[in-house]
Amino acid sequence: MKSRLHAVYAVGVALFLGLPLAANPALAECDPETALYEDDFEFLDGSWGAPNDSIYAEEGVLVIKSFMGQVNFQTKNEAANVCVDLTIVDAPVQDQSPIGLVWWWENWDNYYYLFYWADSPVVEIRRVVKGQFQNVVSVETLALKQGLGQTNHIELQLRPKDATLFINGTQVTRFKGKPPKGGSPVGVYGTSPEDQPGTWAFDNLVVSPIE
Repeated sequence: MKSRLHAVYAVGVALFLGLPLAANPALAECDPETALYEDDFEFLDGSWGAPNDSIYAEEGVLVIKSFMGQVNFQTKNEAANVCVDLTIVDAPVQDQSPIGLVWWWENWDNYYYLFYWADSPVVEIRRVVKGQFQNVVSVETLALKQGLGQTNHIELQLRPKDATLFINGTQVTRFKGKPPKGGSPVGVYGTSPEDQPGTWAFDNLVVSPIE
């Protein structure tokens, strides 16, 4: 497997290999009716900031281009279920153009994030501490749909000392973590070479409290 470490550095923003874990009925329960935050991206809500060439809403999805990371402070939570649909729409350089989700965010020098590429069955989870990247876990999973235009439903169950990741209804991994005191927001990102920018889409974002 070729190295992709360089792919995440453009945003500023362990290795366990195996099959996905058995399907688990305890999926993250993201209920729009009780959500802390819910967005179907019919328009760009002001909580995401002003639209520009790198981030905007179009045809019911949040679109980001080139390399961009953005958190939404209305999603701030201490323990929550996070659900979102992720799609790599275009990636001229697929092995350098991952799509990602950000959580336990304090600032762009301290946060957790996951990402995957269109041409790989691997999902990576990493942590940034004082600007330094740390591996948390790397999982090869059949649950991840590969290819441009493929949508993956991501669910995260965030608890005070750990988190569980589900992809398309399959539990993929559970890992320990250290969330910021007082809660933190959730965000999205994508990164690609500046001269060959990618395009990523996000939809059906729900952040709801854990019952």
